[in-house]
Amino acid sequence: MKHLLYSILFILFGCSSSINTILVTNSGQAQGSYYHIKYMSEDGLDYGFQIDSILLEIDSSLSVYKSYSIISRLNNKELVRTDSMFNTVFLASKKIFNQTDGYFDCSVSPLVNYYGFYNLGNTDSLTIDSSIVRNIVSNIGLDKINIIGDSLVLPKSMKLDFNAIAQGYTVDLISEFLLDKNINDFLVEVGGELLARGLNADNLPWRVGVDKPSDTLINNNRFQFIIDLNNKALATSGNYRKFYVKDGTKYSHTINPKTGFPAQNNLLSVSVVHNNCMLADAYATAFMAMGVDKTKKFVFENPEIEIYLVYTSSNGNWKTYCSPKILERIVD
Repeated sequence: MKHLLYSILFILFGCSSSINTILVTNSGQAQGSYYHIKYMSEDGLDYGFQIDSILLEIDSSLSVYKSYSIISRLNNKELVRTDSMFNTVFLASKKIFNQTDGYFDCSVSPLVNYYGFYNLGNTDSLTIDSSIVRNIVSNIGLDKINIIGDSLVLPKSMKLDFNAIAQGYTVDLISEFLLDKNINDFLVEVGGELLARGLNADNLPWRVGVDKPSDTLINNNRFQFIIDLNNKALATSGNYRKFYVKDGTKYSHTINPKTGFPAQNNLLSVSVVHNNCMLADAYATAFMAMGVDKTKKFVFENPEIEIYLVYTSSNGNWKTYCSPKILERIVD
């Protein structure tokens, strides 16, 4: 499952574009990471309390780290009714599961657990057994799980984890809240996934920088690219931060649902631009499992998706690939 892998720097300007419209900032911890929300609000009206309430409601439905959440109770085989948040994310997950030929699969939770990614502090004692992996894979597949009404049909051996899509969904939900409050100029970021609408305080498109996929970042040369995010969402996924090495083998957190093993390809990071942050979030995860060639083909057949890939060549050098539309948005 995907966690935050790239810090996003907000590049903002000035204070207020008019006397009565003021830039408001809300930030804090959410979903195992951080959120940063900036919006142009009439008279500086602050919606931080309402935004925190939305985040708590999402946790109560979708967080596998909260024992009281709907998803946790379902995974524990309790009889629990799903809610609209759960249903929205589940149905979107199934759509992308089918669209990506199973490379995006929210039922890989048992594999994530087997490889120790829910508790990286205990990986030293792990023994990876390929026969056990194959047995777990036989019980993986989102096509085996269905919703009937407000009830989830979850086979006994299966569990769900929406970590690869929930942060994007959260961004969309908070954005919808702001739009409902007649706020049309904002930048919402949760765990590195973003959505921008309108203009910033200087009446310019919101501009963000995406870090290079490297453990050693130099402040004056840290960004892989800088982009004007004009009425679009951006999600980034990669493998360079959440991994461990055991017996000389690197185990990254991106699991290939088809093999049951961590994805073995030359992709370092994937950034996706899309109208919808939930979908961008999920596509970024799928593409990390698919690899460079399959991702290029997929995006060619689905031109509403824009991508920026960082990968290594056969001799180990970094290379990049940009789809034409995202190239037009990049400013540096």
